[in-house]
Amino acid sequence: MSKNLKLLIAIEIIFRLILFSIFYSSVTIFPDSEGYIDLAQRVSNFDFSNYNGLRSPGYPLLISFVNSNLYAVIFIQFGLGIITSVFQYKTLNHLGFSKRNSLIFTLFIGCFLNVFFFETCILVETLVLFLMSAFVYLLSKTSFQNQSLKFDFLISFILGYLVLIKSFYIFIPFILLIWLLLKQPNFKTIFRKSCLILLFPMLAFWSWSYVNKVNIGQFSTSGISGLYLAQNCVYFAEDAPKEFDWISKPYVAYREKSIGENRDVAMAIWYAYEDGAYDKYNLTLPEFSVELGKFAKAAIKENPFAYLKQVITKSWFDFWKPTINWNYEAFNFKYANKLFLGVWYLQSALIVLIKAGFLFVFGFQLIQFLKSRKFVLEFLLSSIVFSASVLQALATYGTNYRFSFPFEFIMIIIVLLFLKKNIKLPSKLNTFLQ
Repeated sequence: MSKNLKLLIAIEIIFRLILFSIFYSSVTIFPDSEGYIDLAQRVSNFDFSNYNGLRSPGYPLLISFVNSNLYAVIFIQFGLGIITSVFQYKTLNHLGFSKRNSLIFTLFIGCFLNVFFFETCILVETLVLFLMSAFVYLLSKTSFQNQSLKFDFLISFILGYLVLIKSFYIFIPFILLIWLLLKQPNFKTIFRKSCLILLFPMLAFWSWSYVNKVNIGQFSTSGISGLYLAQNCVYFAEDAPKEFDWISKPYVAYREKSIGENRDVAMAIWYAYEDGAYDKYNLTLPEFSVELGKFAKAAIKENPFAYLKQVITKSWFDFWKPTINWNYEAFNFKYANKLFLGVWYLQSALIVLIKAGFLFVFGFQLIQFLKSRKFVLEFLLSSIVFSASVLQALATYGTNYRFSFPFEFIMIIIVLLFLKKNIKLPSKLNTFLQ
């Protein structure tokens, strides 16, 4: 192990020990956490009977591994965070940065407070970030089209586990295959690598969909996909066809109530369901989600421009907002929360600037690709991030910014690479970036 790696690991350990032991020693639970904990109990008991399909099993597997001991989960996530930094350091090194600068930039990526605080949450983000960092590391290590079967198998497994955590990530292997088609003219190689890359993602997707088919009658990775889509209709729900008035009228009422109470408007349909606005129809949550899916598709068909406006100006825009998840009242001593809030305020402004820079760089890369037809690694990574921003916006509205977090390190790397390769900076700064 190199001196820089030892230093990186030591700093990452000390950073977490100081923050956790002195400032914030809590396990943070959010509404989503309960679903993961419940499924973890079922995983431990090997019993999925009558499960409502609310969550996928990838993250609950981690929780069940430590018998649902939440502090043990947090310490595992600290360990994953440290290994994530190692992957990011090696990725930067593979992409042409010096060992010194790879260390500096990795510490820069890891110093953002949302990295630590997501590790204290019972949420999927830290595990997703770990797997995403491993995936990018493997891509940076060897040209994808020249990778061995062992590498393809490993990438397939990583992508498969990402799909098992959240089926949303099923799009990534298909972007890889597009890259392969553009880079590799040999049909035999394309066919072999395609089959292997898709093996675990499709296995994860189909197997969990089958479990849901058995339990709730829906061949889907989520029992509430219709509800997610309906959240994107919150601002034009009243314009749905009349046959869906039984859904839209309470939905609109709770939307206005949420606005008046300064609550999250995206969650209006959840508030309506939880308050019993639809109890008289005697529908389970998965059954109600099916009806919401029909409502959403009809509302979108009737109001395509309202849907596009919603997707672009709210769902997609929210993806680019910085996010941090903590319990503001759970800090170890008075005023620590105010101190960290001040630091996060400055860091969040920097994240916004980086994300704006990334969008500019992606536009530049797209123009270069259209001119040269060369699908380089940087453009592949940028395409994955941008595709994620679009697809999540099309699928749902609400906490869209959480989708962004596992991709933030990619955005930082892409911006740094762009500055290194394309911008003529003052000589000292240019030398520093090498």
